[in-house]
Amino acid sequence: MKHKFLLRVLGVFSTLALLIAALPLAPVSAATLTLSPTSGPAGSMVSVTGTSVASSGSLVYILFNGANVATATVGGSGVVSGTFTVPTNLTRGTYTVSFLFTGGDSAASQAFTITPSITLASGTGYVGDSVAVTGSGFTPSTTVNFYLSGSTTPFATTSSSSTGTISTTITIPAAKKGTLSITANDGGATGTAPVNFIINPKITLSSSSPGVGDSITITGTGFYDGAVQIAIDSGAAVNAGVSVGSNGSFTATYEIPALTRGSHTLKVNDAWNNNAQVTFDIAQKITLTPNTGNVGTSVTVRGSGFNTTGTITLTYFGQSVTVTLSNGTFTTTFVIPGVQAGAYTISATDGSVTSTATLTVTTNITMSPTNNASTPGNVGQEITINGSGLKANDTVLVTFDSAQVTITPSPIVDSNGDFSLKFNVPATTAGPHTITVISGTTSKTFTFFVEGTAPATPAPLTPEMGLKAKQPVVFDWDDVTDPSGVTYVLEIAADQNFTNMLYQIKDLTESGYTMTDAQKLESVSSDSPYWWRVKAVDGAGNASAYTGAGSFTVGFSLDLPTWATYVLIGIGGLLLLALGFWLGRRNADY
Repeated sequence: MKHKFLLRVLGVFSTLALLIAALPLAPVSAATLTLSPTSGPAGSMVSVTGTSVASSGSLVYILFNGANVATATVGGSGVVSGTFTVPTNLTRGTYTVSFLFTGGDSAASQAFTITPSITLASGTGYVGDSVAVTGSGFTPSTTVNFYLSGSTTPFATTSSSSTGTISTTITIPAAKKGTLSITANDGGATGTAPVNFIINPKITLSSSSPGVGDSITITGTGFYDGAVQIAIDSGAAVNAGVSVGSNGSFTATYEIPALTRGSHTLKVNDAWNNNAQVTFDIAQKITLTPNTGNVGTSVTVRGSGFNTTGTITLTYFGQSVTVTLSNGTFTTTFVIPGVQAGAYTISATDGSVTSTATLTVTTNITMSPTNNASTPGNVGQEITINGSGLKANDTVLVTFDSAQVTITPSPIVDSNGDFSLKFNVPATTAGPHTITVISGTTSKTFTFFVEGTAPATPAPLTPEMGLKAKQPVVFDWDDVTDPSGVTYVLEIAADQNFTNMLYQIKDLTESGYTMTDAQKLESVSSDSPYWWRVKAVDGAGNASAYTGAGSFTVGFSLDLPTWATYVLIGIGGLLLLALGFWLGRRNADY
């Protein structure tokens, strides 16, 4: 019995020893932690699950980067579950998420990677819209680029703050109708998850209140493929002659048809029946073509948006005329009357509504005739200058090559702003010359070309070649004509080369010349004759060639006083009488 007791005691102690030895080798309970997802943007929701040996109901803190972001409790079977929101004040990078137990269990942790993200203030709209964008999780103080899906070229750029956030607006780029995927990247390995923006078709008009017959430009964005068709007020669609481009855009020119006053709808469809529409107003409106002109200009007036039928009263420059309407439109013309320059109001009314337009009348000064180097004018030619749109009662000054032209009576602008004057081109040289007209603060300059063609060479008549001329010597030659008038230069010399010039007589207005007593030539023989020649000069100074040199001689001449001439005549008569008497007596003796 004694041995059995000892054996039992030894067995108990052995068992206890084994249990004590085994205690340090038994596994220690450790908590687990799992995240879903393991990466995401700041502000996103993350699910946390795990296990713990802590007593059921024990409080568990969920830490993100060491800061408490949520709490959970240990379930009855040791399961821990909860959620937390990723802090928005952290930038791109990898952070630690861990459990902190109050029930005596050990901590557990797992890595979570913050990726950048963006949010659009609006998820649908049109090409060209400005859309607010916010974002976080970017690298601090760096450039952030925005991309369309599949593109490596950014369409917008901004900068992140010191905390990695962004707040900006982006302009939606041109694209076809559908969903755009937009991402942002700060140069990190991954960009943001795409956010979607739905593009809708949109059209705009170059004018919100066009007139009938006006050509407007229609710009469309956000369409799809195919030809563009346009319809007004649910009317028949008209092919616009253009197709949607690869970026979903088009531009078309459209002429507004005959429409009545009020609101109308313009609708555009593409080949896939994507459409957009816009309203515009046809208001009473008149247009002037041209809207600037001088006196005498014909002006076309077009009106639209008036009563469908009836008449309008058009008023201009104090005159009123009645014009018949056709479907709310009219067209008529008038000529600007004689008025001073300035802005004048043209108005049209159908009795219910009135439309006005401004016509600017300008000054106008014209010269007639005008010419050029190929078809020049001449000295003495009559010039007519007319002016309109000038200030009444102003004087008019004309200069020719800066020299004032005397015009009698002095021209004055009349009460209608008009003037008219004439003058003859003064003697001047061949080539271009400046004519300036000045009235008040208005001036106009013209260029007048004077011809440079020499007149014909005169044909010499007398004295004839080699003959003896009587004193006083009379020179004669054929007339020469020229539009600017002609004068002659006569030269008389003692030699054929005209190096020994005796006389040079200029500015002769007749085609002949009789030498004066003071210019009496001495008698010469045929061995040493005199020589003469003549040329014509027109009003512009253009000179003909000299005639060929002609020679002549001058014989002896007796100059007697008048009384001596009469005495000699008397003596001669007496001698003839005596001779006759003698001859008569002699015949009688026989």
